[in-house]
Amino acid sequence: MAKARAIVKRRKAVRNIRKITKTMQMIATAKFQKSLKRAVGTKPYTQKVRELVRELAASIGGNVEHPLLRKVEQSGGRTNRDAVVVLTSNRGLAGAYNGSVIRTAAAFIRKLEAAGKQIDLYVAGKKGVSYFNFQKRPITQRIEISDPPRSSEANASGGALS
Repeated sequence: MAKARAIVKRRKAVRNIRKITKTMQMIATAKFQKSLKRAVGTKPYTQKVRELVRELAASIGGNVEHPLLRKVEQSGGRTNRDAVVVLTSNRGLAGAYNGSVIRTAAAFIRKLEAAGKQIDLYVAGKKGVSYFNFQKRPITQRIEISDPPRSSEANASGGALS
């Protein structure tokens, strides 16, 4: 049986770990709330821009060539390639998030490959990159995003995928 002193020491260690974990959770919640507030704040602006682009495209006619405005061809426009974008974190403090995302992406990729598709893999986050490198799966592009993400990085990433 363990000595009383060892048990007391162990209880203190557990209490300290609980405090640290609670603090980390509070910090993550605060960061999430800040990001959510910024995202929700841009919604009216985004809707106005969409309306403006829609009206502009309608006034110009059918000669507009932009990836976001083109229509998908129903017949013969299909290719045998699919792009898969995997967004993971850079560090392991995201709990089960990274594991869930990677498991889901791997299952989806297996399903596409079973259907005979070729995969273009775009990975953001060090955890995803290291997983797919370990699996020896070719990554089309690694997307570098800092913490917190900046709009310039989002613009660069979006341009890389189009």
